[in-house]
Amino acid sequence: MSAHPVPGSVISLRSAVWKILGTSTLRHGFREVHCRGLSGLVRDKEARFVWELEQGAQVLDPAAVKLVPDASPGLIDTKLHLEASFRNTPTTTRRPLTLGRAAIDDLSFQHLPVERALAQDRVRLLIADDVGLGKTLEAGLIASELTLRGRADRILVVTTKAMLTQFQKEFWTRFSIPLSRLDSAAIRRMRNRIPAHYNVFDQFDRSIVSIDTLKRDTQIRDAIKHSYWDLIIIDEAHNAAARKASAGSNSQRAELAQLLSRRTDSLILLTATPHDGSQESFASLIEMLDPTRVPDPTRLHRSDIEDLVVRRFRSDKSVAADIGKQVPERRLIRRNFPLSPEEELAYQTIAELHLDLDEQSSRGRAIDLFRTTLAKAIFSSPAACLETLRRRIHGIDNGTARGTDEDRDRLAALSDHVAAIDTDAFSKYQELLCMLRDLRWNGKNPRDRIVIFSERIATVSWLANRLRDDLNLSDEQVARVDGGSVEADVRTQEIIDEFGQEKSPIRFLIASDMASEGLNLHFQCHRLIHFDLPWSLLRFQQRNGRIDRYGQDRHPLITYFVGESSHPKVRQMWVLEKLVEKDEAAQAGVGDPAVFLGTGDADQEEVVVAEAVASGNGAEAFDAEMSARVADAQTHMSLDDQFAALFGEYATPSSTEPEASAAPEQDPPRLFPDTFAYATKMIERLSRPEDGVFPSAPSFAPKDRMIRISIPEDMLARDGFGYAGEGAVDGRYMPEEAVGPGSRIELTDQAQVINQAINQAKMQERSWPTVQYLWDAHPILEWFADRANTFFPEHSAPVAPLSGLTNGQIAVVMHGAIPNANGAPVIDRWAVMVQQPDGSIHMEEVQDFIASMRLANDTPGRTVKDLAPAQASIPNAVDRFQSHLVNIRRERAAQIQRDLDAVLERLGELEGRFRSQLTLELGEEPSNDIGLSPTEKRRMTIRRAKEQRIERLFEDWAEWFGRTRQMVEDPNPYVDVKAVFVG
Repeated sequence: MSAHPVPGSVISLRSAVWKILGTSTLRHGFREVHCRGLSGLVRDKEARFVWELEQGAQVLDPAAVKLVPDASPGLIDTKLHLEASFRNTPTTTRRPLTLGRAAIDDLSFQHLPVERALAQDRVRLLIADDVGLGKTLEAGLIASELTLRGRADRILVVTTKAMLTQFQKEFWTRFSIPLSRLDSAAIRRMRNRIPAHYNVFDQFDRSIVSIDTLKRDTQIRDAIKHSYWDLIIIDEAHNAAARKASAGSNSQRAELAQLLSRRTDSLILLTATPHDGSQESFASLIEMLDPTRVPDPTRLHRSDIEDLVVRRFRSDKSVAADIGKQVPERRLIRRNFPLSPEEELAYQTIAELHLDLDEQSSRGRAIDLFRTTLAKAIFSSPAACLETLRRRIHGIDNGTARGTDEDRDRLAALSDHVAAIDTDAFSKYQELLCMLRDLRWNGKNPRDRIVIFSERIATVSWLANRLRDDLNLSDEQVARVDGGSVEADVRTQEIIDEFGQEKSPIRFLIASDMASEGLNLHFQCHRLIHFDLPWSLLRFQQRNGRIDRYGQDRHPLITYFVGESSHPKVRQMWVLEKLVEKDEAAQAGVGDPAVFLGTGDADQEEVVVAEAVASGNGAEAFDAEMSARVADAQTHMSLDDQFAALFGEYATPSSTEPEASAAPEQDPPRLFPDTFAYATKMIERLSRPEDGVFPSAPSFAPKDRMIRISIPEDMLARDGFGYAGEGAVDGRYMPEEAVGPGSRIELTDQAQVINQAINQAKMQERSWPTVQYLWDAHPILEWFADRANTFFPEHSAPVAPLSGLTNGQIAVVMHGAIPNANGAPVIDRWAVMVQQPDGSIHMEEVQDFIASMRLANDTPGRTVKDLAPAQASIPNAVDRFQSHLVNIRRERAAQIQRDLDAVLERLGELEGRFRSQLTLELGEEPSNDIGLSPTEKRRMTIRRAKEQRIERLFEDWAEWFGRTRQMVEDPNPYVDVKAVFVG
């Protein structure tokens, strides 16, 4: 055994056992070792040491393991010790392990992102599936796969503030992945508990935070620069993309997302709108994933990025086959109403309005005209229009807003017309009340709730007040979500949570478009009303997706209003219903709905719609324009690679099968038939009264597949640092909200029971079910592994008799891995080395040995008294297994080198394209600067700086692939002796 520390080695240092993740050479030849603790208080803690300065530090010799006889009944301690080792050892297989097993319906189209991710060495994926297709669930499956491979110990999820609780709950209830929620209140609490110089993100390994919290908080941003994660998921990633119509906060988000992309190995971006119709916008997301793929952000090539993107629409056959069986078809309901005389006057005045301030506008776009602003406002409500008018009149009066005295007079006259539209004259609102009367809606049915969307906060406020009065509803029955309050992130989460609970009194949820992204509003609701139609097809679809989504069990009923006017100019303004028709066309098979308006950005779509409203050409002309764009798109889709890159589907299957020349992959061995059986035996073993592990005795219901336990003391937070308070459950194991009354939890491996528990929680006062999904990814299995380590002393292994072995036979169960320079396994192998009485040795697969020895059955136990033969067999078994690993490494090395050569060749080609683009932009590099003008010198300075950035970029990526693919050349790779059996 080498006395030198190398990645993968296990060492004894400072009275603890550590695994080396990496090494580096310091000045004067000293070596720094980067380690993760394996025992006691340092378990899972990372630290760095200077090897030569650590007295008593030594690389542990696996052959020197001490054997300890197992005297437990039926060898249960050995079996549990082995099973914990099997399950706690990361696998290197690329075959999916979670598909069809998570607490979600198994939909075949959701397999693709998982397979695509596992096919990548460095997981970098943009999941841009259509609204309501389960992007969060697809991300959860990938995170679970990476967790089982030891590649997602540290996770950061970044989402919108409204989505924090929902995303956290989905990841926990469906996948057993605990995320500490860092909303504004939690960060304040945490800062009161931890010293100022502590890094917030060091307090927990898995957390979820809103992108706006990261953007606002300078301390948080600084903490990011000093943190690193295995996996970062950015939800609603379009908020961090480059957008033509956005600046300010959007550019801050983009800058932050770029920083995060460099602080993680794996990165998943989620969005239904991955671009604003421009190459640059889409390229900005691709650059976060892999900057080497984008030589020119203005010219994306689909072939360069195909493996980085998954994008399907509802019209896709595979999607429709799955979704069509599960989600009832939605019904769009159009309610026509005649404008009142008071409205006719106000609408006509706006249609014919001419303002000096619009004539003076330098932008020249309809969306920027104040007349357009007024049209949008009156389409929403008189209250919204009146607010807009009064604000502008006040601004003209005090000199803070553009407008002449004549403009002020025109706006004042309009204001009088709008103010005359009282509640009775507000015909759209009266039509809403009429609709409710037609439905005989009275608010008594807790599952007949209504979501009303309006883009104007003034309308949201007006509706909330009027509906309470006109329908005799209490304040508790009408809730609003508009992002207007200081504590909007916390309150929004609370309201959305309550809206999904059956016992909640809320019957109306009136929301601005801040609630149109990502939120699940379908649990108790199948009615959605567009009180005003958005001037964007994307926003229309986002809104609909709140109830028209996977998991809806009733027909989504979506209502919108269309006013009828007797005035031609007013009729010509009313074009928005054509967006509804195009949405239906998109559902029927057009694909990307962005083609209708020629952009994938809601703000840019508003610009296009504003032109149609302001032009006065009418609805049919607007419809013809959109149809022409679709025809043009379908023509270009087959011809133009760049157009297909933006608007096409990305659904090419990825093969995760290992190379034929590679060593066959092993499924992780198992002693117990399933996780439930293992957990039952482990909890039974730990519930001995003399051990005092559980505060009260666990209970088991095998027929119901249910285990009930009280939270043990060593699963509680001890120091009060981080998110959890002292005495609460440690956030590593589960969110505090997931623990039931009396600190009790229920564990089941039945996905349908979890779904029932989730639904049941919505009928109770708590929205978090106390039933937890017990599968391979549940953190309680990590706790089991910690506990199993106490069954036998450190650096020891159990020895036990097996009746299936003949007298003199000795079987040594071992695990070995060949790591890369980061300490992550490239080769992972379990084996049993069986020594015959004559001293010869042969190797068996662990699963075959378990089957032939019937080790999974009841096993009679007796104490092994003479340990000498078993102890003497270990050095030879270790040597043979190490030789076997070295042979596998030799066989794999050639394939790995071929793969690495292909990667480096591809990087070289891309680097060449970067340099060609640089030459196109800034010219050739001169042999010297003699005779160059000042302008040419500046250009060459810029060119050289860009060239250096290109070199660093490709060096970094080439170095990452080399470091992670190439294996450590240790002639004696470290192996673990897990157990010894004798005949």
